[in-house]
Amino acid sequence: MEPAIEGISNLINNCAEVKRGENVLLLNELGRMESELMTLIAETVKEIGASYHIMWAEPLDRGVVSLSPVLVGAIKSADKVIAHYPLRDSILAKYLGEAPKVRVIHSMFRTLADFASEHARFHWGMAQAIYDRFENELFAVRRKWRITTPAGTDLVGVIGPVSERARQLEDDRAPFSRSFNSPAFIPVATLESNGKAVIEYAGGFQRIPIDHPPTIMIENNVMVRVEGPPEAKTWVERYANVLDERAQQFGPKGRSVDSWHGGLHPRAGCVVGLIGNASTKMLHFHMAPDGAHIAAQMGDLTLELDGEKILEGGKYAPDFDDPKLREAARNFGLEHWR
Repeated sequence: MEPAIEGISNLINNCAEVKRGENVLLLNELGRMESELMTLIAETVKEIGASYHIMWAEPLDRGVVSLSPVLVGAIKSADKVIAHYPLRDSILAKYLGEAPKVRVIHSMFRTLADFASEHARFHWGMAQAIYDRFENELFAVRRKWRITTPAGTDLVGVIGPVSERARQLEDDRAPFSRSFNSPAFIPVATLESNGKAVIEYAGGFQRIPIDHPPTIMIENNVMVRVEGPPEAKTWVERYANVLDERAQQFGPKGRSVDSWHGGLHPRAGCVVGLIGNASTKMLHFHMAPDGAHIAAQMGDLTLELDGEKILEGGKYAPDFDDPKLREAARNFGLEHWR
């Protein structure tokens, strides 16, 4: 139980920053959240000296664009909302406005085991500092990148100024919200990419291993063809069809590379589902002009920026030790940032 308590404390104290006297709404998706876990979260809030209200709500239908007046009223009346519930910021913003007094904390963790994970227990403030450092400074325009994997992926390119996929995700972020589970970083726009991408996993978030991986060849930032041995014929044809369909729909731009996308969390496990997107082990590409994800992923990557190894074999490279992140770790009272 103690590791789970540590994860809950990280959520309440470091991410939500609940304070004495605040009103906290604990919003849960009915049938998805362990009741014992909710009891422990409520007790942690109470120990701080804050008051809480537990609310269970039916799952939202896919594509819903409105919320019930009861739910909206409960959110507006709180200082903090701990949402184990699929709320979207773009929908919330319609009801809360640009500068509401409430802070909404999104969490995908639903079980005691989730909160006992190293992902949940890693200091949230440090995780956020890592993402901010990379997204706002290290992934800078015109930096040269190289991505390789043990399976044979070998790609080089230059970071570009804008990504359609990144723009979409930024539009769905709101200043009144935080994510406790540290998702994938905002996609990094790419220019001038060349090389080969060996596709090891299909199925998007399901990460289904491909027994005989196909290879997508990229020239001048365009996915030009799909190759593979005879055993990979089924997969070669499947991804070739995807590229053909995109060319028919969008013309020449349909095959161009928009961005690459992966995780930065030092302790996140590579698990099935959206939570696994935080892992440094996995990476995938998005396509222009609509930022589409073609369900093609690579694992255990090595990432270099201007020749310096950042990730190696799906983990932070031993020699990579960013001074700003060392400083951030000291500010949080941590011995090291990873």
